[in-house]
Amino acid sequence: MAVVLTAVAAVAQSDAARVTALLRELKNPDFDRASAAASELRKYPQHRQPIVAGLVDAVRTGEWNRCGGDMRDAIAHHLGELKATEAVVPLIEVVKSGKSIEHECAE
Repeated sequence: MAVVLTAVAAVAQSDAARVTALLRELKNPDFDRASAAASELRKYPQHRQPIVAGLVDAVRTGEWNRCGGDMRDAIAHHLGELKATEAVVPLIEVVKSGKSIEHECAE
């Protein structure tokens, strides 16, 4: 039983470390790297609290080398998937600031 609990704790720690690394990468100025991190974060809904905080921080302060509106749009959708009502006010502030939240890049 102790071995199983130790294994579960190790996985939880490695998941938490992965989430932390992905949140750092989310603010990478390279759009492709940040976008990949945003997609990968969806695999860790059990870490909702730090993910929501990191997404809110990124949508407020993130600057990407291209497609910033696309990145903000993706972040807003992820916050919606997480039902992050605490992100409503920060998202409204982003809209009011004039930062683009619309697709800028052709897909």
